[in-house]
Amino acid sequence: MASVLKLSEIPTLTRLYRSGVLRSSRQPVVTTPSKVINDIISHIKHDITELEVGCIVNAANRSLLGGGGVDGAIHSAAGPQLYEECLTLDGCETGHAKITNGYELPAEKIIHAVGPIYVRAKHDEAEQQLRGCYRRSLELAVQHGQRSIAFSAISTGVYGYPNTEAATAAIDEVRKFLNSGDNLSKFDRVIFCSFMTVDLLAYERILPAYFPPVTEELDATEENQGNQTQDDTVIVDKSESEVDLGFDTGDEHDWEEISEADNGHEDFQEELVQIGQADQEASVADVRSMQSSTADFDDLTGPAEANGQK
Repeated sequence: MASVLKLSEIPTLTRLYRSGVLRSSRQPVVTTPSKVINDIISHIKHDITELEVGCIVNAANRSLLGGGGVDGAIHSAAGPQLYEECLTLDGCETGHAKITNGYELPAEKIIHAVGPIYVRAKHDEAEQQLRGCYRRSLELAVQHGQRSIAFSAISTGVYGYPNTEAATAAIDEVRKFLNSGDNLSKFDRVIFCSFMTVDLLAYERILPAYFPPVTEELDATEENQGNQTQDDTVIVDKSESEVDLGFDTGDEHDWEEISEADNGHEDFQEELVQIGQADQEASVADVRSMQSSTADFDDLTGPAEANGQK
């Protein structure tokens, strides 16, 4: 099991640039850097149930009663009181979110966001729903006085949302929210927490395009070159094969349902980065069954039994 990380141990973009983990994008979307934002945005590969932050965002299903992947892991780690509270919430619509207590988790609150099941022919609708998950989660965090929030990669598991496109929508929506009004002052930290290597690679590619480094961060990178170790276990934690979620993360039936939906999912291809000695090429096929819940596929197969134990 991954170890509990305090907020101070979670690297900001400033730190990731200075250590050389992140580098400037060759195709920037935003060209004006902000150290203030880079000191707030974070990215880490870790078990989200082990982050000691204000609130974490669960990739939930519409029942909110738990399921597979990260959803089941969060319910398991939080304990039975979470299930009891979720029973009172009357579910949640796709693209929206609801908040509960964190119970036995290190996080004070859990925001349950219901991402879309991805179908390529309905990409625009799915993107708006996915963006809604991130926007509504940030709104709930502000409303409940939570100054730190950690997002799981919503909809990139069996729900089939292409990892790079999901990361782009998430990052852009968070950027727009923080730049609106005085929202930037409402957060000490906004964290993208990747569990699967394919999501890690997607975020490492897209983050610099929207949150470019400032000059001193680039200067620090040059000074630190040659002094880095291959394995930084704070920035990149255990590989997904080493962490036991304690729940089934999908079976052949789940794969058949997604296949029959013909969601047009394209394989993620990206240049590999060095992640210690356990480097290996990641593919979407490795991760479809991990991040989103398998408990409720109403949109594809009709109502599913959701009892928090599947």
